[in-house]
Amino acid sequence: MMGDKEKRTRPISNVSATMPVLIKQVKDNAFSILSNNFSQFFSSCDDLFFDLASKAGSNNEQNLYFDSMREVRIKKPEVWNIFKQRYEENFRLLLNNRISGTRDSQADSYSSDSLSLDSIKLVGKDDMEQDVAVTGIVNRARIDSQELLYQLNCRFDYLMPDVRVNETNNPLDPAQICSAVTEALKALELDIKCKVILLKHLDRTVIVELRNIYSLVNDLLVSAGVLPQIHFDVRKKKAAGMPSAGGYAQGLSEQADQPAAGMGGPSLAGGTPGAGYAGGTHAGPGITLGQVFDLFSQLRNNGIAIPGAITPHPGTGHSSPIPQDALLESLTAMQLSSEYLQSPQNFDVRSVVSQILEDNVKSGKEDILHESDEDIINLVAMFFDFILDDRNLPVPFQALISRLQIPILKVALKDKSFFKNNTHPARRFINEIASAAVGWDESSETSQEKLYKEVNRIVHDIIENYTGDIAIFEHALTKFQDLTKLDQNKANILEKRTQEAALGKAKAEHAKAKARETIYARLKDGRLPEFVLDFIVNDWQKVLLYIHLKHGTDSTEWLEAKQVVDQLVWGLRPHFDERSLNRLEKIKVEVLHKISNGLEAINASRESILNSLSVTEQIFDQALSQQLDDKDLCPLRPEHLAALGQIEGASIEDWDSMTSAQKQKLRQQAAAKQYITQASKVKPGTWMDYSPANSAKSFRCKLALITDPGETYVFVNRFGLRVFEKKLDEFASDIQNGHVKLLENGILFDRAMDNITDKLKKLAG
Repeated sequence: MMGDKEKRTRPISNVSATMPVLIKQVKDNAFSILSNNFSQFFSSCDDLFFDLASKAGSNNEQNLYFDSMREVRIKKPEVWNIFKQRYEENFRLLLNNRISGTRDSQADSYSSDSLSLDSIKLVGKDDMEQDVAVTGIVNRARIDSQELLYQLNCRFDYLMPDVRVNETNNPLDPAQICSAVTEALKALELDIKCKVILLKHLDRTVIVELRNIYSLVNDLLVSAGVLPQIHFDVRKKKAAGMPSAGGYAQGLSEQADQPAAGMGGPSLAGGTPGAGYAGGTHAGPGITLGQVFDLFSQLRNNGIAIPGAITPHPGTGHSSPIPQDALLESLTAMQLSSEYLQSPQNFDVRSVVSQILEDNVKSGKEDILHESDEDIINLVAMFFDFILDDRNLPVPFQALISRLQIPILKVALKDKSFFKNNTHPARRFINEIASAAVGWDESSETSQEKLYKEVNRIVHDIIENYTGDIAIFEHALTKFQDLTKLDQNKANILEKRTQEAALGKAKAEHAKAKARETIYARLKDGRLPEFVLDFIVNDWQKVLLYIHLKHGTDSTEWLEAKQVVDQLVWGLRPHFDERSLNRLEKIKVEVLHKISNGLEAINASRESILNSLSVTEQIFDQALSQQLDDKDLCPLRPEHLAALGQIEGASIEDWDSMTSAQKQKLRQQAAAKQYITQASKVKPGTWMDYSPANSAKSFRCKLALITDPGETYVFVNRFGLRVFEKKLDEFASDIQNGHVKLLENGILFDRAMDNITDKLKKLAG
């Protein structure tokens, strides 16, 4: 038989030889980041225990913390080495399965359901306390990084087709990381109280940063061409039965490189594809709950099935409706179950209620629903269907809101005013999240991550603690408003500054164009001494720009500045008749005076002013003494035309002599004209999903300003910072090419109710 040592060493050798290059690169890069994070963790342990010791209530407790501080400090290298070995071992276990050709995971890790009743009986109290702490850390980390972990599992699974990679054997999953940590902490002789404190500190300093590692690793794999597009599908499950708690990824789309449902092709209109919208119009305001129930009743009486509605249980001969209190108790029990707390995204109201009905049948309890309760359940289900199909919401926030299905169903069952009272705290809470999230996009910015993490925490606080007291939603609403108020105020200030800067820039560009236009119109057909041409094009253009910005084109200053150019053009050319010479003598002093004032206004140097006045006066004197000849004059040169923003005219090619590319460009330019009107109708304040042609990234941005003059469209992100600017024709072209998708600005609940009512009316005929 093969010895134990041989068993251990031979697979490792094979694994090293067969490890995919990308997996090895991921392993090394992730370890490098983990190393930095653990370094911060260890360096802050002294402060942690010292602070606890300073607040200790007794000498024994103080000594406990000081001893723990010394223990961690002394054995830090040993702990780190054990973690490193276990980290490497987790990758070897994954690859061992690949070599053996199995699709089953054998990784030894903390699974999300590791704390079964049987397992608790077999471990000591200290071990159980540690396991509870670790399981909580793992569950929170998985929830926080749910989408990124799903994508990472898909990409690992793709790289190793002979191994099924999931949360139980992915070496970077929080469970495997925490398993390696707890193995390493066995080297520390710590009281369980201090060990749990250490684990919580680890959660705050290391585990919380795993999301960044997952993001970077996914980016690395995408750059290498591994499943560039994986859509995290949080849509409702089709099966009526309850999902198992086998893993957080259940119920998620495994269709890599395929667009998620409801996230279809380019659309300028803000409507949701497939959701009953047409150009962003709604069924109309003022929808009452009674009208919705009447439509449900009408459809039920006519035998018309409502798509997605819960299928009523047939019941038995002695069936009786479930009392609402009993139904609410069952919903609360499901909400507080470990399966729901670990993976709320796997549950929807239909499957939950169906499971309750089935369980009641098995236990001989009431097994049908009151008609009014059934209508409320269907209405809540349709509301969350709308959320999960609403592309105005970023997918991660669709997922977060959808996790509130059971709490919201309980609210709606208890309080029939929920769907018609727009001041209801639960309703306002969801509306506030949707409003704040409309401009959110995938980003590594800390401020972007902050919104997602805070909403995630508040949502899960509701899931874990709501048992019927609506005050929890009031508290959540207040907390969320406090969170976003400061950010919104900052965004408003920054957006105002962005608008002011854009207006200033547009005004300057317009003034510059007007100054150039004014000069070119007067010089294009004339000839002047070379010095005067240079002076007007380079120096006097600045004077015209300054006067335009400060006084405007209706001012006396502007008229006089233009007159200086006219007087130079007329005066500094050969004159031979006495009348012209007399006029020239009169305007000489006036022009020199205006030039001096103009150059001083733009803070030209004294030396420059004196030189310009001196040379100009000499040329005036040459003209007065009739010593200025045609040979002393010249037209605008190419550098003058460039300084005036002019392009020398080119002959228009004949259509037949154009290339195909040139013809196509002209066709596109002609076709784009119809989109100019469409673009001009987009109003400031409109949010959109923008994918510029010259960028690989999609932006959620808001049209903050349309400058006048200039027709420049200025776009900002949710922080009020400028994203980019587009001219009207550029914006129209992007609309034409499908780079712009307008988003709805309406309140989420109002849009949802309009959409639901519109669907029901169409079904009713």
